[in-house]
Amino acid sequence: MSAVTDLIITNGDAAGELLRRTLPGAEVLPWRDVLHEGPVPLTETLEELTAARVEYLAGAGGGEIAAIEFELTARNRGLAMNPNFGRVVLWFEHDLYDQLQLLQVLDWFAANPRADSTLLLVQIDDYIGRQEPEAIAGLAATARPVSQKQLDLAKRAWSAFRQKTPEAWAQLLDEDLSALPFLKPIVIRALEELPGVDGLSRTERQMLGTIESESVTSLELFVSVQRLEDAEFMGDWSFWRLLDSLSLAEEPMIAGLEEAPLQREDQELAKAYLTSRLSLTSLGKAVLAGGADWAAHHDVDEWWGGTHLTEDALWRWNQTAERLIAPE
Repeated sequence: MSAVTDLIITNGDAAGELLRRTLPGAEVLPWRDVLHEGPVPLTETLEELTAARVEYLAGAGGGEIAAIEFELTARNRGLAMNPNFGRVVLWFEHDLYDQLQLLQVLDWFAANPRADSTLLLVQIDDYIGRQEPEAIAGLAATARPVSQKQLDLAKRAWSAFRQKTPEAWAQLLDEDLSALPFLKPIVIRALEELPGVDGLSRTERQMLGTIESESVTSLELFVSVQRLEDAEFMGDWSFWRLLDSLSLAEEPMIAGLEEAPLQREDQELAKAYLTSRLSLTSLGKAVLAGGADWAAHHDVDEWWGGTHLTEDALWRWNQTAERLIAPE
């Protein structure tokens, strides 16, 4: 058996399992956190941020709090043990989910530096977990040492995402972001998840538009909306929660969703949910047509990075003009 010399850090279990099988002599550490969803406040330490993430993920139905805490704490311990490895190789994709994780990991290494040329990065514009095993060795050969310029940019961007307003994040678009080639697209894509002038995030708008134009079930909606992304980033857990919020609101925009919220542990109820045929309510049609503001029809209480969006602090993103709209 090959000696373990590399620590590989990657996005989650699918990619991690493939890398574990195809790269002997490596320990694999999946990052797992869904950082585009829920609070990501500016904290002094990784441990403080982890505690906030554990509380959110458990409260949002991501699992038992003790299990989530164990998983993320073990992840942090694995990160702290990186000096035991000759190299650390970061494997991340081009989408919003991965790039936010990459910023967090690079920020940590900026504060906890390794010896020169022993922190490396593999970035691809495809999905690691979908690669054929024989392709992995070729991708591994593209690993390059992380530069100080990359570390400095990641540190600025990670701090910007966690501020109490999205202003610093939007200002990144005025910088040269080429040191991290997938950063600019995800800066824009993250901003598009802020409410627009109609109160809808881009994902919500895509959901309503798909339902208006097609006769779709919940599962078909998920597949169709994924296809509208240049880089898919939203997993089904996040998608179902969003679908529930649009369907179970006091004034819903989507009708026809059965047995919501999704009951994964009950096959019959889950089947009813996934095969529900969806339609727009009159409010959904009005918002999609630009005749109503979704933010005026439901209680706004959600997080975007470090920004707590509420009715009184409702930052919006004008997707057409590509500019922030400050709360009134």
